[in-house]
Amino acid sequence: MNNILLVISIFGFVLSINFILKGKSKNKSILFLGFFYFIYSLYSIQTYLIESNLINNLRWFYVWPLSIYNTIALPTFFYFTITINNEFKWKWKYIILFIPFTISIIDVIIVYSKPSYIYHDIVEMAITNQVNRFNSEYGLLNLNQHYILRHLWQFLSLIAVFPMLLRFLRSNKFQEKHKVVKNYWLIIFYTLLFLMSILATTYGIEREFFIQIIPFLQQEAAIIQVFFYLVLFLIAVIPISFPSVLYEDLIIYNESNTVKKAKTKNKENYLPSEPKYGLNIQEIKNKLEVIEKKEFFLNSDFDLNKCAHLLEIPTHHLSYFLKQNSHTSFSSYRNNLRIKKAKCLITQDYLDSHTIEGLAVTCGFANRSSFSKAFKKVAEISPSDYVKSYKLKNN
Repeated sequence: MNNILLVISIFGFVLSINFILKGKSKNKSILFLGFFYFIYSLYSIQTYLIESNLINNLRWFYVWPLSIYNTIALPTFFYFTITINNEFKWKWKYIILFIPFTISIIDVIIVYSKPSYIYHDIVEMAITNQVNRFNSEYGLLNLNQHYILRHLWQFLSLIAVFPMLLRFLRSNKFQEKHKVVKNYWLIIFYTLLFLMSILATTYGIEREFFIQIIPFLQQEAAIIQVFFYLVLFLIAVIPISFPSVLYEDLIIYNESNTVKKAKTKNKENYLPSEPKYGLNIQEIKNKLEVIEKKEFFLNSDFDLNKCAHLLEIPTHHLSYFLKQNSHTSFSSYRNNLRIKKAKCLITQDYLDSHTIEGLAVTCGFANRSSFSKAFKKVAEISPSDYVKSYKLKNN
């Protein structure tokens, strides 16, 4: 069984080197994927050394990797986020992801600042009693508590990206073959990570509190260990089954270079050879026609998020679509529809029984001021002047 860990670490290191080298020059998502496989492989090789009773010859290779292991939620979260959004934008709320890492840094410093015999006792426990080594006190937490914390954080980070992933999969459902393959890759990779995090968290909690969350985990421990190792093994080897996905970022990068050259040669006449994000242009146009026909844009809460939700695509996909196909922003698109409706109501003598304030609210604006500003920008005339002009023509 220990040999599986050795195989996992070898596969993982090869993948991590491959991804990191590519990610540095081509795509940040691949770079984060490489960091994940590096952490994954480092942990696998250390576990192999411990369970094979080889750690005694490498006593220096024990406590310090804890901080690296406790970052495992970071690369997976950012890999899915960047892959889904096709960009990386830092948000301060992401600091929450660094909590396990911060605590582990403190504990590693505490261990190394203590007398050397403390470190010796911790390593000796790993050599002589592999099960109880998780009870070793580091500082703020013991080893098992660190184990629980990092896998719990990984589990929570996967839960956080799930809604984004679901929207992404729906938007790519009827796209080109390579995008469908990418969907399969993301689904399988996500599922395996989810299984790993929930199994590890459950096992750690049971070990910490001497309880049985899932009774058969204790009754069939050998079977569960085999299953857990199988999940780890699949995570290590599954990328080999998706070569088109693993090299897709290289293709995109080359296409982007071609795009840049085309823009340089002819900026005005440049058009992309195929829709970015693999958008189904006609499908989006059809759905927008339905939205316009049902006049959803008259709702005061009709914003970019609401429209993207109705279209079942990410917000940045909608922004890109409008920019490339209508040469406009979402706010301009929405205001054009609202002003068009306002003009229609004016021609239907709506203002004979309502005020301009009432017209503004009916057309989805918060107040007369925002309505007048939008109206003048679209029609190049104020609402009151437009009404006067209309009445003069029809009298």
